[in-house]
Amino acid sequence: MITKIFACIFLAFGMCEGSTASDICISGIRISGNKQTKDFTIMRELPFRTGDVMPEDRLIYQLTVATEHLNNTSLFNYVYMDYIPDTLERTDCLSCIVTIHVEERWYYWPQVSIKFEDRNLSAWLHEKKFNRITIGWGMRIYNVFGMRHKITLSDYFGYEKGGRLGYSNIALDKKRTQLLSFSFNALFNKTINTSSSNDKVIYVKDPNRFLESSVEGSINYSYRPGIRMMHSFDAGYGRVRLGDTVLMLNKDYWGTDNLVNNTFRFSYNYSYEHRDYIVYPTKGYYISSGVTGVTADKMRFFYGELDLKLQYYGEFFPRWFWSSRLNGGASFKNKRAYIYDCHVGYEDRYITGYDYYVVDGQHYALLNNDLRFLIMPKRIFNLGPTNNLAKFTKIHFTIYAKLMYDAGYVHNSYRSESNRLANTFLWGSGIGIDIVTYYDIVLGASYAINKMGEKGFYFGIKAPVF
Repeated sequence: MITKIFACIFLAFGMCEGSTASDICISGIRISGNKQTKDFTIMRELPFRTGDVMPEDRLIYQLTVATEHLNNTSLFNYVYMDYIPDTLERTDCLSCIVTIHVEERWYYWPQVSIKFEDRNLSAWLHEKKFNRITIGWGMRIYNVFGMRHKITLSDYFGYEKGGRLGYSNIALDKKRTQLLSFSFNALFNKTINTSSSNDKVIYVKDPNRFLESSVEGSINYSYRPGIRMMHSFDAGYGRVRLGDTVLMLNKDYWGTDNLVNNTFRFSYNYSYEHRDYIVYPTKGYYISSGVTGVTADKMRFFYGELDLKLQYYGEFFPRWFWSSRLNGGASFKNKRAYIYDCHVGYEDRYITGYDYYVVDGQHYALLNNDLRFLIMPKRIFNLGPTNNLAKFTKIHFTIYAKLMYDAGYVHNSYRSESNRLANTFLWGSGIGIDIVTYYDIVLGASYAINKMGEKGFYFGIKAPVF
C-alpha cells in the first residue's frame, strides 16, 4: 500500500514536469520468493520486458495478465505484483521497477492417487463397486531444475494395473517457445467396459486373466510463440491385446476381429488461452481446435476426429459471473468400433443431471452454461507456523453458488433400442455450490434434473493427480 502511495506521488510529480510523463518505462524487474524456480521461467510468462514503455493503465492491465499466467503455471500458491518508482531519470517517460513476489508450491509429491473408473464421483457412489477403483503410487516431481519440467514415475493396482514413466516440458530453445514431452505406459485390466445398454456402461470382469493389456509410447512437440497461443503435435504407438471374451460379447469393440492390435495415433491441437484462472475461470475466453487420426490392423482400420472448444467467462455485475462453453466434435471411420464412439459422459464432456449416463455417437455438440454468485471471495487462512510448513499451512478458499443449464445433441448412426438418449435433444438444469481451494482443487455439490424428470444430488472433485 505504501509503495502505491509513493508511486502516485511520483507519477503526479512527473505529470507536472512534461507532457510525456503519462507514459511509464519499465527500468527493471525484481523477482523474489523463487527459491527453486529460475528467473527466466517466470519471465517467460510476462507480457512485458525491461525497457517497455506504456501508459499507466496499460501497465496495470499487463500486471494482471502476468499474475494470471503465473498462477496458471501451477508452480505457485500465491503471486504478488506491484511497481515502484525508480531513481533513474528519463526525459521521455517515468521510470518504474516491477516487483514480483511468489510463494512456491511443494514440488516433490509421493504419488498416492485414487481414480474412480465410473467417469465421475457421483456414478461411482451410485454403484459403490470397489473393484472399479485404481490406486496409484509412485513419484511426481514438478518444476525439475526450476525450469517447469515434470517427471512422473508411477505404479497402478486395482481396476488397472501397470505403470507410467513420463518427462514433460523440456525446452528446446532459449526462448522456451519449443517444448518436448514423452511418456511410456503399460496397463493391464481384468475389468473393462465392452459396450453400453440403457445408456449406461456395461462392465465385464474376468478374475483369472487380463481382458486388456496395453503398452504405449508417445512423444509430444509443442510450439508456444507467445504466452497465450500453443500449437501441439502428438504421435504415439500402442500394442493392445484383448481377451477373446471381449469380442465374443461385442464383435464391434474396436473395428477389427484381431485380438492383438498395433495402433498408430497422430494429433494436432491449436489453443488460445485467455482465461484468468484455468482451474476455475471467471473472466476471459478460450479457443481450442484439433484433429486426431488413428490407424490399426495394418491400416485396414482408420479413424479420424475433428473437435472444437469455445469458452467465454465474464462478470456482468459485481460478484455475478456468467460462463458459456461450447464443445463439439465430428468423427469418421471405415468400420464400426465402440471404443471410438464414447463421447458424452467421458472426460470433460458432460451434461448436468446425466452423471449416471453415457451417450455414444460419432458427432456431438454440447453447450454448458453457468450463472455464478461469489458467496465468499478468496480468503487466506494460516493454520500453523509459516516458516517451514508455509506450503501447506497457508491455504485459501473461494466459494461460489451456481445455477446451471446444459443442452446437447449426439448423433449415432448405429441406432440401438436399448440406448435412447442418442439422436434426441438433451438438457439438464440444476443448482450447486463450488469450493475452490489451493493446489488447484475444486469441490462441488449440486442438485439437478434431466429431460427424463430424474432428480438427484451429485458430487464432484477436480484435482491434479499427485
